Amino acid sequence: MAERQVVERQVPERTVPERTVPEPGEVAPGVWSLPLPFPNPLRYTLAYLLEAGSGLVLVDAGWDSEECWAALRRGLALAGAEPADLAGVAITHIHPDHYGLAGRLREHTSAWIGMHPLEADRIPSADEEVAAVLEEMVAWLHAAGAPPDEVQALRDHAAVIAATTPRVRPDRLLHDGQQLPGRSTTTAVHTPGHTRGHLCFVDEAQRIAFTGDHVLPRVTPNISQRPQQGEDPLGHYRRSIAKLRGSGALLGLPGHEWPIPDLDGRIDVLAEHHRDRLDQVEAVLRGGASTVWEVATTISWSRSWDELRGLQRRSALGETHSHLERLVREGRAQVRPGPPDRWSVDEDARAHVHEPAR
Repeated sequence: MAERQVVERQVPERTVPERTVPEPGEVAPGVWSLPLPFPNPLRYTLAYLLEAGSGLVLVDAGWDSEECWAALRRGLALAGAEPADLAGVAITHIHPDHYGLAGRLREHTSAWIGMHPLEADRIPSADEEVAAVLEEMVAWLHAAGAPPDEVQALRDHAAVIAATTPRVRPDRLLHDGQQLPGRSTTTAVHTPGHTRGHLCFVDEAQRIAFTGDHVLPRVTPNISQRPQQGEDPLGHYRRSIAKLRGSGALLGLPGHEWPIPDLDGRIDVLAEHHRDRLDQVEAVLRGGASTVWEVATTISWSRSWDELRGLQRRSALGETHSHLERLVREGRAQVRPGPPDRWSVDEDARAHVHEPAR
């Protein structure tokens, strides 16, 4: 390993202006933040380089592009390292902005690649599997009440995203409570919600949590009910943020934006957001039976519905669906199967109360 050039920096609540990509830097002893650019309004993914015994472990791998690969190599160099020094790559989840460079890392290093088994199960092994998932997406969009032209547009966009997801299988499966190989102070924590197999990594010694897309400092992580997400993702998410809140971690190092100096405080804000969102969705249903599409176009978003396109619109539909599903499970709503499915609030639904997710 070359001599490390990077200068350790403090971890304020917001380290960089919103419209810029930060420089790589040491954010805690033996922990480097490596911003990796990708084509999205979030602008970059934050990967983390950890000292792990005689080697280094990378948390998340960024987007598959020449620009991102160059940024990773530059960040490693500033930390006094190169790709060959990596002993392992720990993946929070397999969305392409976190897993995209897995293929190049396998080609250029001898590092193991690890993730939760439920994420490994989602990696397609053939084009036929991708096609089947896209057909499930079309059926879901019809059930959600999306107009025909929107179904085609959103399906086409999903196909583009699917094409960017690498088909690199992991060498290791990381289970809930398992220590990160080579780093005995850091434990994998299964935190489903954003995806079924999402992992956070908690360093008990430094009281740091690497939160991936489970907890972000400004935006609300997308929690969607859609194909491959399993049942009740919002219920899983609410339970798993409570689980992370009890981990003892003080500092959150997320997959986007900037460090979270008060992790528990941010978790409390996210929990309150989803309680408010459930109330907002229920209020729409009190105006009459509605499809997922109709509810999504009625409730508030960070920008107007007409401004949401592609992934943002599909994510908004999935987020709306997950809240509707949770209302049903809490006995606050019912659904009449379609397509399109229609959701409503009445006393019959309240007679079948399920235990709410806390």
